[in-house]
Amino acid sequence: MTDELDRSAIGQLGPQLGSGGQAVIYLAPDLRLPDAPGALVFKQYKGNQVTQNGLRAIVGVRSRLDPAARARLDSMAAWPVRVVREGSRICGVVLPLIPDTFFQERVLPTGRQARGPREVQNLFVDPALATRLGMPSLTSAQRFGVCRDLAAALALLHENGVVFGDINAKNELYREHPEPTVMLVDCDAVRIRGSAAVVKQLSAPDWNPPEGAVLTQATDLYKLGLFILRVLGPGPQASTFRDPRRVNGKLDAEGRGLLTAALGPVGSVRPTAAAWSAYFAKLVVPVTARLVAPRQAPARGVATSGWRRDPATGRWVPAR
Repeated sequence: MTDELDRSAIGQLGPQLGSGGQAVIYLAPDLRLPDAPGALVFKQYKGNQVTQNGLRAIVGVRSRLDPAARARLDSMAAWPVRVVREGSRICGVVLPLIPDTFFQERVLPTGRQARGPREVQNLFVDPALATRLGMPSLTSAQRFGVCRDLAAALALLHENGVVFGDINAKNELYREHPEPTVMLVDCDAVRIRGSAAVVKQLSAPDWNPPEGAVLTQATDLYKLGLFILRVLGPGPQASTFRDPRRVNGKLDAEGRGLLTAALGPVGSVRPTAAAWSAYFAKLVVPVTARLVAPRQAPARGVATSGWRRDPATGRWVPAR
C-alpha cells in the first residue's frame, strides 16, 4: 500500500465542503481506495504551508497498522489516508468523509435551519440550554461513553507515537446513536514523535497546559482531563473551568483521584489514556463492534455529511 497519490488520480473534484486559513476541502466523488472504503475528500493546502515529511509520517501511522487496528483508527478519527503530490510538491491529503451521524440539523433562534458538525463544545453548556438550541441532551451514562471513546482514541494514538496536540472544544465531534461516540478531526495537524509537526502545534484558548507551549503526550493527557471535567460538569463557565472538584458528585473515589492527577502540574503522574478508557468502560456498557469492524462504504442514496449519491446517476448531490 502506497502512502502517496498523484493529484491526477483524484479526478474531477466535487463540491467544496469547507475552507479555512490553510486549506480548502472538496468532495472527491470519483476516488476509490481499496484500504479506505467509503466516500473520500481532498484537502488541498494553500501555498507551501506544510512540511512534507510530517505529512508522510502521519499517513504512515495508519498504513503500518494491521487491518483490525486500522479499522479501529478509522472508526475514531478522520485520519489522512494518502499524501497527494503534484509534481514534486505535496499539495494536500486524502481523508475519509466524516459520517453524516456526526452532523446536526437544528433551528436557530432566528427560525432559520442550520446544519453543521456536532462539536463537543455543545456538551459544555447547560443541558437545558443545549436543548433550546436544538442540540441533544446526553445522560450521565452517555457522557461517560463520550469520555471513554476519546480516551480510547488517544490511547491508540499514543501507542503509535502520536502527539495529538490541539485537543479543544472543536477538534472532537460526537454522536449519541447508535452509541456515544467521538470522531477526531484535524488529524493532519498531529505530530509523530521524532518528526516535525506539519504545522506548529498550538493550544486553543483555555486549553493551555501548565508546561507551556511545547506539546507532548503528557499535555495530551492534561487536555483529556479538561475534556472529561467539562463534559461531566456542564453549565456556566464550564468551557474555562479547571477545578476537578466541580464533578465530585459525578465520579467515585477512583475517578476523582484520576481527574485530580490528570489536572496536576506533574506530567509524569497523569493517568494514561488507556487507564481512563478502562475506568469509563466499567461505567458504561461498551459496544465492541465498532472497534473491530471495518468502515463500510455508504449505501447508494444514503446521505453522508450533507451529500448523497443519487441512485439513478451515481453522482453526489446535496442531501434533502
